[in-house]
Amino acid sequence: MAEPEPTDWAYAAGFVDGEGCIAVVRSFKPRSGRYVYGVNVVVSNNDRAVLEWMQAMWSGWVVVVPGRQGKSRENWSWRTSSLKAQPFLAGIKPWLKIKQRQCENALAMIDLLQVGRRAFGPYPLPQALLEQQEKHYWIQRELNHRGTDEFVQKAMHSPRKIHRARLSSGLRFL
Repeated sequence: MAEPEPTDWAYAAGFVDGEGCIAVVRSFKPRSGRYVYGVNVVVSNNDRAVLEWMQAMWSGWVVVVPGRQGKSRENWSWRTSSLKAQPFLAGIKPWLKIKQRQCENALAMIDLLQVGRRAFGPYPLPQALLEQQEKHYWIQRELNHRGTDEFVQKAMHSPRKIHRARLSSGLRFL
């Protein structure tokens, strides 16, 4: 991979500000009875070449986004996650105009994830560390909240359940 120039970082930051999402995610692991957390960065566009450029510069992967029906063009996403996202987020942080706070919170979450991995490895994390991770999860959810309704901390359903509900109600794009 080539070393990014300042203009590369600035361009990528603009892309994330306009076409991207910085998310702190969690998933429930029934085996351990707890949530595990991560950080995802996703940038979507219908120009695959620019996303492949991002992949060449910062690794990650490019995937096709299941499309709308009809005459719409294919859409693609570049993704990177957790520890691999850290150098990318640190590099674009000075250039971000809209998602600066999401970036800072995601970097703080990555630091917590690294502390947990280094200090505890495969062993259960202490409750205090889990509570800090949960706090950063909800901060990010609020920062990424859309619409005019007041943000309410409530668990989301799985993407599959949401998709099935949309299909059964006749709604395709919300």
